[in-house]
Amino acid sequence: MANDLDDKLEKWLSAVEQKYDLTAEQKSKITGAGAAVFAEALKKNTPVSSEHYNSGRSVGHTNWKHNERPRKTKHLRESITFKPGFTSGKIHSGNTTVGFDSKYQAMVARYVNNGTAGMSPKEVKNMHFIEKSQLESKNAVLKAEAKAFKEVIK
Repeated sequence: MANDLDDKLEKWLSAVEQKYDLTAEQKSKITGAGAAVFAEALKKNTPVSSEHYNSGRSVGHTNWKHNERPRKTKHLRESITFKPGFTSGKIHSGNTTVGFDSKYQAMVARYVNNGTAGMSPKEVKNMHFIEKSQLESKNAVLKAEAKAFKEVIK
């Protein structure tokens, strides 16, 4: 009797897997829709500093690599990026990674998100903005992905 149930469940699972075996392009449409929603929530929750980023802020050292000019950077909010269907390793698997433009921006975001020693009350208040964004956007991301999934399987 238990073998009959096992066989039926195995058949059902294989039927579901065959029906919804999605290609990387189909997955990228679904995960891209969710990534767009999460990126907007992350932009909304990314803390704003008192720096002015209108023309870029000078960072780093002046050296020959930058024509003796300081490098320019932009605010974390403007550096949030994703490419539907691609992971952070630039692999086209259908999964979508939301992240920051450069290693420098990712490092700054990690310090702001996780905190450092000797933080001000404002910095403590801004901690864990990435986790806050994940919690706030969870339902909206799932709804966007479900809508995209329904369009893909039609």
